This record gives sequence, C-alpha cells and structure tokens, in this order.
Amino acid sequence: MAHQSNFTIYRRNARLRPPSLITIGRLTLSVLVLTALVIEAQAAAFVRVNQVGYAAGANKRAYLMASASETGATFAVKNASGITVFSGPIGLNLGSWSASFPNVYALDFNSAVTAGTYTISVSGPIAATSPSFRIDTATNLYSTPLANTLYFYENERDGANFIPTALRTAAGHLNDASAKVYLTPNMNSSGRFSGDLTPTGAVIDASGGWWDAGDYVTPYLCC
Repeated sequence: MAHQSNFTIYRRNARLRPPSLITIGRLTLSVLVLTALVIEAQAAAFVRVNQVGYAAGANKRAYLMASASETGATFAVKNASGITVFSGPIGLNLGSWSASFPNVYALDFNSAVTAGTYTISVSGPIAATSPSFRIDTATNLYSTPLANTLYFYENERDGANFIPTALRTAAGHLNDASAKVYLTPNMNSSGRFSGDLTPTGAVIDASGGWWDAGDYVTPYLCC
C-alpha cells in the first residue's frame, strides 16, 4: 500500500509539472512584454515644422526632436497622396532641446518646391511623423497671418487716433493728458502699497497708448 501510495503521489506531481512550466513561461513572457512596453514608452520623437508653411523658393528646414539617438535615421517628405517627393538622411545633431529631448536634428528639404500639403516621416530607431504643412507662394502663406496680426494691433491701439473695430468703439484715457508722476511706492510683504503715494511734481501726457491685456488701465514705469 505504501508503494502504491508513493506511486500515486508521483503521478500527481508529474501531472502538475507541465502546468508549472507553462505558468513560468507565461510569467517570463509577461515580464518581457512589460519591459518592452516601458522601453517603448520612454522613447519618443517628434517632427517640428513651420505651421504657417514654407515659401516655395525659400530654404526649408524641419526639426527632429528625440529622447534618444537617431543615428542612421532617414526622412521622407510626402505629398497629400502619400508620394515621396524628397528623401534623405537626417542632418547633424544640433544639440539638446531639453532634458527629455537631448537630441535635435535638422531636416532640410529645399528641393521640394511644388505647392501643396505635405508631411515628413522619419524612419529610424524612433519613428515619427510630422503634422501636415504647406508649401506655397509667400503671398498665399503670409497674407492671412499678416492681416490677423495687423488686426490685433489695431484693436489694441488707444487714444484719439484709435482705429474703430467691433471690439473698440471709442477711445479711452483721453483725460490723461496731464497725468501726475509718483515715486515708486514701498510695498509690504503681501505686495500691497505701504503708505501713501508721493508725487514728484512732474506731469506727463499719458493719453492714448495701448490697451493692456484687455483691461482699462494704462500703467507706466519710469526707470
């Protein structure tokens, strides 16, 4: 009976061994997969392009920012149909952008001159794809941003010669043509004025100017 009992235990252990090996194998595979995912999550690369676009006849450069070395990588400029119009090796390492991206490479593609929408794809240790960007004439690229910038400054302008817009229907600070000048005040630990303001006796014309951050004050600082 003892022999039979021992034999039975042996058979049970034998039946348990294959599942144990399978379990160990699964654990090893899980660790390897998790390790690969961590390494992949730590590696990152981005292609930075001019969001306004590139003038057809001008020099064109994008930048590859990577968390690790991209030595040996290549890049391709592709049109909206996915056709490669230019390709080549990435440029020299220009240095560090930050601790997270210590490698920045130049991507020059001056020969791409046909007007259209493009993307840049990087193939290498860390793959990356840029946002889409335009190549066009300087007039087509810059006319809208220039108009928007001019409109902003027109809205910010104040004084008798302000420019009427939907946001600015009247001038402000027209009563500040004879504004008193005060000494720089002392401030307490909470950043508030400590004591009264002390006039210097000088008077300046502080009318007009520019609206500050959308509010209705005109700060002046004399050095």
